[in-house]
Amino acid sequence: MMIEVQEGQALSADDAWINHAQILAVKLFKQACSVRVVVNTTQLDFQDGKQIVFVDHCSATILARACLETFIVFHWIFQSKDPALRRFRHGVWRLGGLMDRLKLHPSTEQARATLQTTRLQAAEQIAEIEASPYLGDYKPEQAKRLLKGEWRVGWSWTDEAVRAGFNKKYFQNVYSHFCGYAHSSYISSMQMGEAQSMEDQRMLALVALQTSVHVMARTVAFYAELFPRGRAVLESAPAEAQNAAYLWGFTSEDMEHLFDE
Repeated sequence: MMIEVQEGQALSADDAWINHAQILAVKLFKQACSVRVVVNTTQLDFQDGKQIVFVDHCSATILARACLETFIVFHWIFQSKDPALRRFRHGVWRLGGLMDRLKLHPSTEQARATLQTTRLQAAEQIAEIEASPYLGDYKPEQAKRLLKGEWRVGWSWTDEAVRAGFNKKYFQNVYSHFCGYAHSSYISSMQMGEAQSMEDQRMLALVALQTSVHVMARTVAFYAELFPRGRAVLESAPAEAQNAAYLWGFTSEDMEHLFDE
């Protein structure tokens, strides 16, 4: 409802980029919902009567990582109170995507036409970025990389996660764990091999689910800051829903005692 309430609001051609706030929010919501589905028990029935039953905690973990990264990108682009900086960061992010597309190898006429359009879009985006005063905030070498499509120049996932309100040590632990699953690390393979019981598989899957719920709660709070209509929906939601968002939206300070040495 917080996202849907934004539908129908007129945006000028120059402000059309703002709609990506809704697209990112929807993407994150779907990823979190997918985590919830994947942590359910999967059962495969074969013609010979055999069954395979498991909880796919590996896929749930990879989805949770995607959910986490979506929120960090969303926060990085839109957290500033300065609309011009928001537009600049959106442009840098967009250029990164366009440049990635230009590295692909087309095999059809339609794909070749798409790449030609992308090439023009990238040139226009580069010109807009070069004209922005915010490009001067980067060192010359960083600016060169930025204009080549390296949109995460000058910051890291951890940097932005902390700015977005995550506890640094918590984020580093969770994100490292999630990346291990996404990139087939030894530890992830070891856990896959050791988690033979349904109980162990559920336990590992719950890490992904709980993280996704936390990310959703942080997204709800951030979205309410950005969009007054979204905030009105949150404030008029049932008390149970508001309490859940508050409970799962715990802050860095709330977790600091867990990492006391």
